[in-house]
Amino acid sequence: MIIAFSGHEDEDSVKEAATAGEAQSARLLAGLARRIASSLDLQETLQIVVQSVVDQLGFGAALVNMARPGDVCEVVAVAGSDDATEALMGTRAPMEAWYELLAACEPWGELRFLDHRSDQGPAGPIPSWTLPAAPVDAPDAWHPDDSLFAPLYAPDGTLIGVLSVDQPPGGMLPDAASCRLLEQFAVHAALAIEHARVHTFVADSERLFRAMFDRSPIAIALLTGDQHITRVNVAFEKLLGRPAAELIGNVAAEVATPEPAPARRAADGAASSYGQYEIHFTRPDGSEVWGRVSSTLLTSEAGTEPCVLLTQIEDITVLRTIQARFAYAATHDRLTGLANRELVLDQLAAALTESRRGPGRVAAFYCDLDHFKEINDTLGHAAGDQLLAEVARRLELTAREQDTVGRLGGDEFVVIAYPVPSAAEAAGIAGRLMLAVQQPLEVAGQKVFPTASIGAALSTPGIVADQLLAEADLAMYAAKAAGPGRWRLAAGS
Repeated sequence: MIIAFSGHEDEDSVKEAATAGEAQSARLLAGLARRIASSLDLQETLQIVVQSVVDQLGFGAALVNMARPGDVCEVVAVAGSDDATEALMGTRAPMEAWYELLAACEPWGELRFLDHRSDQGPAGPIPSWTLPAAPVDAPDAWHPDDSLFAPLYAPDGTLIGVLSVDQPPGGMLPDAASCRLLEQFAVHAALAIEHARVHTFVADSERLFRAMFDRSPIAIALLTGDQHITRVNVAFEKLLGRPAAELIGNVAAEVATPEPAPARRAADGAASSYGQYEIHFTRPDGSEVWGRVSSTLLTSEAGTEPCVLLTQIEDITVLRTIQARFAYAATHDRLTGLANRELVLDQLAAALTESRRGPGRVAAFYCDLDHFKEINDTLGHAAGDQLLAEVARRLELTAREQDTVGRLGGDEFVVIAYPVPSAAEAAGIAGRLMLAVQQPLEVAGQKVFPTASIGAALSTPGIVADQLLAEADLAMYAAKAAGPGRWRLAAGS
């Protein structure tokens, strides 16, 4: 689902509302951080988190599922209802079931939403409990069977738990501000879980800081007011792939570049937050790393001591990789890995734009396998998929490096070539594509001799992507009408 905002407020009122909302959010998070800091007990800390979600964010119920030994996830904190606590506290579910459930959810930023109408779900059992509430009859209403989760990740990207909420305030889907706050609450819950083992054996504040700094799995560094690094922990060295001796004394900006620049710091309080921002850098071994930075400026109450910037970096490389995979899946065909229709049209439009400034024309080749249905009917769909994958591979190997090969669906492929200087060059490309497809192969123990009908179309001034692809499609039908294994150039090309 899409969470959107609409209205006709004037610009000043919108800015004032946004500023007020940000200030309120900052106060809520600061209050939560203070309450968590006052407790060294994990159970108490997680209970503070879920109770704050209910009391401060207005959700009807909240709970934390935490990863346990044995590859299971256990409900360790519940707030909002005695019935929910009694029904869920201490219940367990396999981690694999949680992985499947989260994968089936719709990404809402860092959160995951499962619509009650979705027919997807985990293969294994996950304890559930529905807050008694009558469904609200509105387009953006929260349904009692809807689910909203905030995955809790360790710095290495391992799933260590899930913060789950139910019944947003007003019975409506939560707005973007509430979702951002929930993400922050989840960060605190994840940090609480990660630091719990440290809290169990640290007896006083001095030993606590030393243990958190030196043993924390989160990369931590101390910086001077002018951003020079003075101390790093082992996790920081591992994250950057460089020993402390190479880091200490350097300006932080020389080590990694913020993307985007860090938010402005607050103007009040003994500890002024620099907020969160992301950095990207390359280790000496060439590996790429993404990190989420949280920095706090620490000063004495009197302001007489030199200020110290406490900086923590969470490794979000795995998260970025997952996001990149989602982006790839949205633009590529699952079976063949080729560009899908959406990406083909984008690349075709880009090539047409480029052709207006440079030499040559854009050529679209629409390829349709001949008698493909017979393969599916006689040898089965698995054999058909094998043939499609092999044809895709052959087309990619035959096309030029700068060209785009895509699958539009079924047995229809397309090749976008640019620059193509002439119709003769287009004919040469079409011939090579046909020859590549026609090589025999063995499928399901049977030797098959595939052929393709190909329609080619060359760009003309003012033509757009859809039109050029449609012309190639019509030319393909003309080729198919003449018999299998033929190609035709569109009229006017």
